[in-house]
Amino acid sequence: MARALVDTGAVVALVNRSDRFHAAAVEWFARFRGQLLTTEAVITETAYVLAASPPHQRAALLWFERARAADLLKVEPVENYEVLSRIITRHSNLPCDYADASLIALAERSGVTAIATVDQRDFSVYRLRGRKRFRILL
Repeated sequence: MARALVDTGAVVALVNRSDRFHAAAVEWFARFRGQLLTTEAVITETAYVLAASPPHQRAALLWFERARAADLLKVEPVENYEVLSRIITRHSNLPCDYADASLIALAERSGVTAIATVDQRDFSVYRLRGRKRFRILL
């Protein structure tokens, strides 16, 4: 079964018709068949990014809940803050934020390198253990 990580920007684009990546996000999420994975940090960041637009924020939170309830999305807690600190330090030239670090840690734990993100600039530079690269899907 295909598995992919989900970043904040992909969900923001999915729920916001005025986002320049909206059409691509709608198409990608409609086509994807498999297990999506994300972190609590990504959900928090998504809610924060959309705070100025309560309807979009609500749509995103409902999407997370419905995808999780349908077993399409697995939400992972952050388990090791020391690991996140090392990841942020390792990528300090970018800058690497908390949500991105949580996805890097999840990728390293799960072995999933495919990611739905609109943040190609950072995720094309981030490296996992063993110098592995993310495979950007969106």
